[in-house]
Amino acid sequence: MKLIRDFAVIFACLLAGKFIAFLLPFSFPASIIGLLLLFGLLSAGLIRLEWILAGGQLILRHMALLFIPVAAGLLSYADILNQSIGFILFASFSGLVLILLAVGWLYQRLTS
Repeated sequence: MKLIRDFAVIFACLLAGKFIAFLLPFSFPASIIGLLLLFGLLSAGLIRLEWILAGGQLILRHMALLFIPVAAGLLSYADILNQSIGFILFASFSGLVLILLAVGWLYQRLTS
């Protein structure tokens, strides 16, 4: 029964996120809105952590299985990925460098 309650709370936040995403005049991932909504409810104390802890741990324990369909779907686009591998690597590396520079700069500003 505890897992049903946990999944019901998580699923309710996801459905609320889908509804909010439907109302927005621009496209935004409903799952992200649902996660932000769940985080806000947890932070405000309207939902207790115990209400979602067991269900969340179960989902996290089996998360690797959820990426198998995505990886299999990417195989159908292997030719496009091969053509764009240079740009993908450049974007990934430059994004990493920019994030490291921003975090380093912010850390120096906050500690001095």
